[in-house]
Amino acid sequence: MSSITSTASEVSAVARTLDLETRIREDPGSFRVLSGDRPTGPLHVGHYFGTLANRVRLQESGVEVFVLVADYQTLTDREAPRTLAEDVLGQVADYLAVGIDPARATIFARSQIAALNQLLLPFLSLVSVSELARNPTVKGSRRRGEPDR
Repeated sequence: MSSITSTASEVSAVARTLDLETRIREDPGSFRVLSGDRPTGPLHVGHYFGTLANRVRLQESGVEVFVLVADYQTLTDREAPRTLAEDVLGQVADYLAVGIDPARATIFARSQIAALNQLLLPFLSLVSVSELARNPTVKGSRRRGEPDR
């Protein structure tokens, strides 16, 4: 019979999650969540169980939810796809289909908000190379041998 052991970090993460869920139940209106996806093609069941269902759950609980279509991020890691406009519309349709309600959540494309580009440079200077190397997207690109951009 095997036993499951947890590291102090895992125990701490679970405790933080439980505390956060309690606080959300008590006062959902005091929370604001920003989440999003790159429009690289249709969303799938992995997206649903990974993030979409939780976004809908938070929206339903009264949390202020912002859903970002990260269209500019798509341009930074691949050649400009000819289907980007259609991919953005398709992603918004997928969000609507899973229950993200534009009357209760804000869905927007990064390219629609000029101030986000103005904030990019100062925010980029806050990220160290070691932090960047821990980013899952960067790690995946390096494993695939893609050039740094």
